[in-house]
Amino acid sequence: MKHLTLVIYSFALLLINSLSISAQSTCDEINNIVNQNLKIGNRTFISDGQVYKAFLDGDENAEFQTTFFSGSTYRISTSAGDEENFVVFTVYDQERNVLFANENFEKAQYWDFQTLNTVTCTIEARLDPTLKSSGCLVMMIGFEQIH
Repeated sequence: MKHLTLVIYSFALLLINSLSISAQSTCDEINNIVNQNLKIGNRTFISDGQVYKAFLDGDENAEFQTTFFSGSTYRISTSAGDEENFVVFTVYDQERNVLFANENFEKAQYWDFQTLNTVTCTIEARLDPTLKSSGCLVMMIGFEQIH
């Protein structure tokens, strides 16, 4: 009986480890999509060095805080997989005024913008539950490289 319990326990650990590795590779693949979005078009955006990740389930939201500096041009890039419209994100200022909501733009994967003043923002992101019920969501913020 002890041997059977040990075998079941070992199998369960192997299964959990395999799922963890699978989820990590999926997040890594999504990370590559988001990074490529920083290079779309005739403008080059350099990552701020942070990768914002969240594993979401159901109607959960991820919330990220950042500061955008006056005069810089930024791109927010998001993805949760191969489909462009898996992620719904909204950018709020400190008073919770909506600065941008990709839901109003066919859930675009990225948004380019410039701020007139330095502003601290909250970015809320979630999965579109009609398209994806759970998974890894990745976001990057890049600033435009001036040549």
